[in-house]
Amino acid sequence: MKKIMVGYNIYSTTDDVIRVAKQRAQETSAELLLVSSVVGHSLDASGTLADMDARNRLHSIEASLAADHVPHKVHLIVRGSNAAEDLVRFARENDVAEIVVGFVPRPRIGEMIFGSNHRRFVATAPCPVVTVHNGW
Repeated sequence: MKKIMVGYNIYSTTDDVIRVAKQRAQETSAELLLVSSVVGHSLDASGTLADMDARNRLHSIEASLAADHVPHKVHLIVRGSNAAEDLVRFARENDVAEIVVGFVPRPRIGEMIFGSNHRRFVATAPCPVVTVHNGW
């Protein structure tokens, strides 16, 4: 089965990103992988998300995918690398066919500082990357 990965930030991924990823999965009969790279302090002693709002949002997304019969899995990566490296490594290791990520356009100075991670991620990804602008 084809796999589509969502690079999921538990605090900032928008409904637009999830909507596009769900649509792509339904169009191609793919499994949707929600993948988030987190730092250790984001988890409680049992290994689940410590932030109740983030946990509730993730459960809500999972319920929506299940209601629409979209095969899916959630993966939390706790490796300590930067998120872009973690996501690229996960995509390679799991034979992902497509990646969907969000992107917030920034002013030029912000783009020079923060946009480089996004560009590096897109350049090193092992498959096509669909970038969804917030509010699209």
